[in-house]
Amino acid sequence: MIKRRVKFPEAAQLFTLIPKLRLYDYVSLDKLHTLDGGNMPFMVWPDGMPCLQANAYMIKTRMQPGRSGNGPSRLGTKGGTFGEYAGQISHLIRFCYYNNLSFIALSDDDFCEFIDGLRIEKKPNNPKSPKRSERTIIGIGRRCLNFLAHVGEMSGVHNFVGIGGTISIYMVDSVFYRNGKAFKRSSVHHRSFRTPEARKTRRPIEEATIEKLRNAIDEISTSEFLSNRRHLMISLFEELGARRGEIQPITVAEVLAAAKVKKPTIPITTLKRGGMGLTRALELSPPMIEELLNYIRGDRFTIMKRFKDVPDHGFLFVTERGGRPLGIDTFTTEFSLIRRAAGVEEQACAHLFRHAFCTNIVAQLIAETQALSPDSFRQTLMTNKMLAERAMIKSGHATLESLLDYVDTAFKVKSKYEQVIHNVEVARTYETYEKRRKRLLDDFEKEKISKEIYIEREKSLTASMERVLMVA
Repeated sequence: MIKRRVKFPEAAQLFTLIPKLRLYDYVSLDKLHTLDGGNMPFMVWPDGMPCLQANAYMIKTRMQPGRSGNGPSRLGTKGGTFGEYAGQISHLIRFCYYNNLSFIALSDDDFCEFIDGLRIEKKPNNPKSPKRSERTIIGIGRRCLNFLAHVGEMSGVHNFVGIGGTISIYMVDSVFYRNGKAFKRSSVHHRSFRTPEARKTRRPIEEATIEKLRNAIDEISTSEFLSNRRHLMISLFEELGARRGEIQPITVAEVLAAAKVKKPTIPITTLKRGGMGLTRALELSPPMIEELLNYIRGDRFTIMKRFKDVPDHGFLFVTERGGRPLGIDTFTTEFSLIRRAAGVEEQACAHLFRHAFCTNIVAQLIAETQALSPDSFRQTLMTNKMLAERAMIKSGHATLESLLDYVDTAFKVKSKYEQVIHNVEVARTYETYEKRRKRLLDDFEKEKISKEIYIEREKSLTASMERVLMVA
């Protein structure tokens, strides 16, 4: 048998998101009913021609129940869960295109060859390291099997993907936990799949790394606006522990409204929930409010005034050239740029701030409950629903199991909370204040702000901290 394996380019994305789209649903009483398909991916072959089967699969997926009838998530610049599905089956589309195979002509050996091709690829910057983990490969494989089963239905080929089918699968039973309850499920398996490795530990970003990033910001920023915007970006990720897509939509109006109340909070749209519009209120410390207001009344105001012919969209983060809303992907680009400038070799992306935030939430709970071991604390969370829900609301997790991933790491840092177990909020206020005070002093020493502004902001920070401590 001659191996067909062809190395094919992956640079070009095989799908484009359609911002506004209505899909036909059904006709009732001579009235056509449609479904919202906005931000769904439109799939093409590598030569740019539409891929009929892939697009039909996307429409079918949208029609499936779940997420209150909304289907998988379509949020974000990459299309949410729909974009993830499109990216996964894109691998199979390329394989079939460059090997001159139709989907329905694939054999079981062809599918094994496809999976092996994913497995042998290496990272461009590290030829010895696999490009994908086995867990990722299995995720791609299962999605492609689901897609091929749909192709079989479209083509009228009985049992194209199935037990004993043309592409033969079998079911593997397992037990999973959701919010402390055990459930049984069956997963599709194929002979080309291997046993996935254990899930990676959630590694939070370290304080020393954050310090390096902040120092690099002052060195590489070509303007005071960029420097202040980048510092504010890190401050929000550090304090709120939110995702990129949750930070990006924050508006000036939300910040101004928060600044008017005694206990400032800001509403954050919680992602990873299928675009159901769920929100959670996250607390803003007085120093954080101060930093936000300084940016809004100073840096942002100056930029928007420069482009006064453009209506103010109201988003907090704006571009220096044009005053447009900052895109989600720009956060990733900014962190990558800052990390390289700081000489940080380990990963230092926005999401690691979230890991640090969630780790601290769990560490605080460990200190409060005086848990003696990781296992005993896990058992406490699974049996104490009020405690678990309080943590999950704050972190924005959909399931308890996602939060439990942080337990082992949290036990290593819980000691810093045990000394202030009776008043964790006081310790957090001191810590937050000292960070802002140090940065304010750095700005003054580097002559970024005048002596008068330094004194004014120092007095304001001190006064706000004293108010909070008095209440505590």
